[in-house]
Amino acid sequence: SMRHLRTSRTTLTLVAGVLMVSILALTAGLFAWLLADLPPISTVETRLVRPTTRILDRNGRLLYEVIDPDAGKQIDLSLNDLPEACIQATLATEDSRFYLHPGVDPIAIGRALFQNVSADGQIVSGASTLTQQLARTLLMAPEERYEQSIQRKLREAWLALRLELRYSKDELLALYLNQTYYGNWAYGIEAASQVFSAKPAAQLSRAECAVLAGLIQYPLGYSPLQHPDVAKGRQSTVLRLMRESGYITAEEENLLGR
Repeated sequence: SMRHLRTSRTTLTLVAGVLMVSILALTAGLFAWLLADLPPISTVETRLVRPTTRILDRNGRLLYEVIDPDAGKQIDLSLNDLPEACIQATLATEDSRFYLHPGVDPIAIGRALFQNVSADGQIVSGASTLTQQLARTLLMAPEERYEQSIQRKLREAWLALRLELRYSKDELLALYLNQTYYGNWAYGIEAASQVFSAKPAAQLSRAECAVLAGLIQYPLGYSPLQHPDVAKGRQSTVLRLMRESGYITAEEENLLGR
C-alpha cells in the first residue's frame, strides 16, 4: 500500500507539473497573441499631436502661429489654466469615477453590460474610462481604434492600466484635455475654445464648457457651428450629468441651459 501511495503521489506531482507548464505556456501564448505588439508606454510623448508651432516674444506674448494645414490646431494648457467648470463638465460626461478607478472601471463596465442587454443587444452605452480613451488615441494604430472586438477592449484596458502606473491622475487629465479631438481641426480644449468660442479657454463660461465637453463623443454631429440645435440639446445633457455628479445645482442647470 505504501508503494501504491508513493506511485499515486508521483502521478499527482507529474499531473500538477504538466498542468502548471500548460498554464504558463497558455499564458505566454495569450500574451504574445494579445499584447506583445503593443508599443511601450514610454512612447506616449513621441505620439502627441503637435501641429501648432507658436512664436513668442521675450515677454511670452504671441507673435504668430504656424499651423500644419493637414493636422489642425493644438495648444497645451495646464489644469490650472482651465476653468474648473471645463474639467467638471468633461469628468461628468466622459468618466465621473476618474479619480476612483485604476484605469479600468468595473462599475462602468457592469452598467454598460446591463444597459446594452436592456436594449435588446444594441450597444447604447460604452464603458471606456478617460484613461482608456487616451490609450486608444495615443498608443493604438488608427485602424484598430474603432474595432468593436473583445481583443481590442482587452488591449486598450491593458494600456490604460499601464498609463495609470506611469502618470498621475492630474497628468492624465491634462493629457486628455490637451490631446482630445473636438472637431473642426481642433485638438485640445484651448484650440477648441478658440475655434468654437473665439476666446482663450481660460475665459470660457460654464455654459460654454458644457458645449465643448459635449463635443468629445461625436465632434461632427454635436458641432455648434454645423448643428446649433443639436449642440444645444447635447449641452443640456452635459448640464444634467454635471448636476447628477454634484457639480451644479438644479437651479444652475436650468439657468445655464437657457
